[in-house]
Amino acid sequence: MIPQLSRRYFLKTTASAIAALVLPKGLLAKNPDQCFWFVPADSSNSPWAVANPVAWSLENARQPILERASEGLAKMRPEDGNRIIRLLVRRCRLNLLELRPKKVVVKYYGQQGQVDLRPFFKQKGLAHSQTEVVLHDRKKDIITMKHGDDFLYGEGCGPNFPFDLFISKWVRRFEHEADDWQAAPGTRSGYAWEGIEDSRIPWIALKAVWRSRDAVPPLACLNCDTPTILVNFGNPQGSMFNRYPRFISVCCSCCRSFQNGSVNNVLGWMEANLPEELRPDFIMWWNHRMKLERTTKDTIL
Repeated sequence: MIPQLSRRYFLKTTASAIAALVLPKGLLAKNPDQCFWFVPADSSNSPWAVANPVAWSLENARQPILERASEGLAKMRPEDGNRIIRLLVRRCRLNLLELRPKKVVVKYYGQQGQVDLRPFFKQKGLAHSQTEVVLHDRKKDIITMKHGDDFLYGEGCGPNFPFDLFISKWVRRFEHEADDWQAAPGTRSGYAWEGIEDSRIPWIALKAVWRSRDAVPPLACLNCDTPTILVNFGNPQGSMFNRYPRFISVCCSCCRSFQNGSVNNVLGWMEANLPEELRPDFIMWWNHRMKLERTTKDTIL
């Protein structure tokens, strides 16, 4: 009688088979287009390259960074490659990266042992969609497929974000245009302007902020190291009774968004950076408009 296989057992067994057929061969390969990197979880230690991770581990078993695995390494030989790598990623909080053309294989041990690979991917120019990334969790022998752009900093803006429109408006920030009092798409401020749909920010207010050098310290994109554009400011409702400052900038090169947490008093910030006629007229509570006092706009009537 054939035993009934659970889905968990099937997935684990299948992933183990794939790993045994594909991944371990690379540990001893002598491919000139292939290299290996150890990336430590401890940021005080920089990643380092090795030609052969198995041989390097055995030769350096007494190094401080391998101290927690040294006893086990002393009992192993070069033919124990899989066990050696599993021991290292489990005991030493290391990730082993195998770099091939347009492909990266990452070995780690459980979610707690997964290193933030964004700095490494940025440094090596791997954080783009053409890079295939194979994540191999040696704790459960589960393989996950991703792409290099999953290791970019910031949040994705979505395929429909109007980058070109925001760029054109930013370029014309010193000009008066017929649609300046129309709502900028995708904005969510937690406030409302007379004649503008709820929570949307009019272009004229965004332009005023863009013209002000002191409005928000310009963020540099953590991926491209280039300036970003502020596309949203405000204080939207985040829960039943709480609101949270929201200052979002986007990079038009990598199409990622970033939150600027340097401003806490949003109403005070708007008073300092927006002319009175460009400040919002209402604050939004539970999708209802509540009038802001026109003189200081720091209290609700």
